[in-house]
Amino acid sequence: MGIKNAAKKTIAYAKRNGARAAFFAAIERLSDNRKEKYTYNELSEAVLNEQKQEYKALAETGGALRFSIVVPLFNTPEKYLRQMIDSVVAQTYGNWELVLADASPLESDLVKEYMKEDPRIKYFYLGSNEGISENTNRGLEKAKGDYIGLLDHDDLLTPDALYEVSRVIRKSMSRNHLTQFQACPIRLIYSDEDKFDDHKNLYYEHHQKPSFNLDYLLSNNYICHFTVMRADIIKRLKFRKKYDGAQDFDLVLRACLEATLTMPMATDQIAHIDKVLYHWRCHKGSTASNPASKMYAYEAGQIAIGDALKNFGVEAEIAQLPHLGFYRAGYGGDIFSQRKDIGCVGGKLINKKGRVAGGIYKKDGTAIFKGMPFGYSGGLQHKAVVQQDCYAVDIRCMALRPEFAEAFKDIAGFEYEDTFSDLQGNMTDKSHDDVQVESKREYLDNINSLTEEEILKINLKIGEEMKRRGLRVMWDPQVVRKI
Repeated sequence: MGIKNAAKKTIAYAKRNGARAAFFAAIERLSDNRKEKYTYNELSEAVLNEQKQEYKALAETGGALRFSIVVPLFNTPEKYLRQMIDSVVAQTYGNWELVLADASPLESDLVKEYMKEDPRIKYFYLGSNEGISENTNRGLEKAKGDYIGLLDHDDLLTPDALYEVSRVIRKSMSRNHLTQFQACPIRLIYSDEDKFDDHKNLYYEHHQKPSFNLDYLLSNNYICHFTVMRADIIKRLKFRKKYDGAQDFDLVLRACLEATLTMPMATDQIAHIDKVLYHWRCHKGSTASNPASKMYAYEAGQIAIGDALKNFGVEAEIAQLPHLGFYRAGYGGDIFSQRKDIGCVGGKLINKKGRVAGGIYKKDGTAIFKGMPFGYSGGLQHKAVVQQDCYAVDIRCMALRPEFAEAFKDIAGFEYEDTFSDLQGNMTDKSHDDVQVESKREYLDNINSLTEEEILKINLKIGEEMKRRGLRVMWDPQVVRKI
């Protein structure tokens, strides 16, 4: 990012969130920039040829599923259009069709030239521009693939993108002894991505995503690119014009909530490929380069989250966080009455030095974000300040579903008390001031008599119990306790 652009972003951030928040954001961004040493390593010709040979053998057996890549076009610069098409043509997996739905004022002679060379390229001139959602829906209607991938008109796929996605689907088919692709349990697949500066020929900001995380998705569209969905599902759900600007987010939310809030977990339905398969082009005027250029998109995202939850009977107040495109769902006084899938929720612990001391833990007991200054957000994806599912939270700042109070006593050896809910109404810069209600003193005294190792052991056992019961553990870092 150039100095001028960085300065503009900092000034805009200060206007929205105040000078103090802007100071911490700028310091953290400088620190992140120094740490970033990302390089996109292109696959060797030997590896690409090996993938092509594997596809050829698969195709000869008649077992190659078909992909449709749907791209809405609108006044796409010829350079970007050519590069986008070339990235699809270069796929090592060959059973695909590229469906181009063009709403530009004039038909594309360039695409027609490509069609002469490759019949897998399908071009549909729409004649009028009905907006991104309706234009894309016209492309979906023409798609004939078993799975449909979404690609923006100026972005790029890596040559192994469809090969990697096909591997995930074929493994699921084999594991479940299936022969029909429409019966495959996997409804949505997403990959890691990065950004591409075409002026500098530079790949940067590697977005290394986690496995499916529902509450993180409700905080931010981290799934984004490259997204592939089973054809019957995406054609049924479709894009909705009401959410133009956040139409992809709205679609992904509905597809994921349909799986996760009507069934215990979505481990067999939503798959993550931990490889960069998508390059998000960053050029002057693009959302990738200047997020503030499309404020309406973030407002549409805010509405989409609330509407998607409401559609599944969950009432939540969705607020935008200081970082554009990031949100917080407020469930009122009792999250457990709204979210039947959550077993416990916890907050962030801050020590006397103003640094993160714990609150969210991995299965191995690692305290994520430990030592991070309180004012930091956790990098480009702001994971230290957004709600997300995790393995375990901390009993010093935790609310537990009431029916599990006895299980808590069995694990901890003393009665459970809610140490989370009384902090929810004090989520400001002073939110780390400790709130102690008289009824909780005995509970807190019991905790204080334990060593850090003993507390961690209890935290992890509770997390394990929640997983055993098929329930989520949710971390809400906007709720903070000082220890």
